[in-house]
Amino acid sequence: METLIQDIRYGIRSLLKRPGFTAIALIALALGIGANTAIFSLVNAVLLRPLPFADPDRLVWVWGNISNGGNRASVAPLDFLDFRKENKTFEEFAASFGVPLHLNLTGIGEPERLSAAGVTGNYFQALGAKPALGRTFLLENEKPGSDQVAVLSYALWQKRFGGDPAIVNKTVTLDGRTFEE
Repeated sequence: METLIQDIRYGIRSLLKRPGFTAIALIALALGIGANTAIFSLVNAVLLRPLPFADPDRLVWVWGNISNGGNRASVAPLDFLDFRKENKTFEEFAASFGVPLHLNLTGIGEPERLSAAGVTGNYFQALGAKPALGRTFLLENEKPGSDQVAVLSYALWQKRFGGDPAIVNKTVTLDGRTFEE
């Protein structure tokens, strides 16, 4: 134990005698530790942490094919309808389209520009996502002439509506069209 204390004292005295070397060594250590921390955080967020969906290992993304070299493209709406109609493999077949849509929320307070996405009626069901309040879309909402329904993000609900649970079944105006929440 005595030898360890003597070695530590000797190391500190040596480092104090060469402040330039000591500063460079500390900076190198700090950069190395910072870089390792940043890389691990990225790997953890992208690869190690599970996706925020129920059964993420059972989700499949379907792409179309462009004839010029096999590049990926989104599936055409009519193709999607055919895929869903003929589907015998997947539990759900859902789609999002028009990402991102930019809509203006008006009628309640100051107008606000929002990012949105159009999705099929079973989109949330396919992801296993459940709303904090109210309901998500139904397949009936896809039919022409049915009620237009919007699902608010949690952040918008908290920021714009103060987390008011009475917002369910109220209407909002997006780009001049009325949607039920």
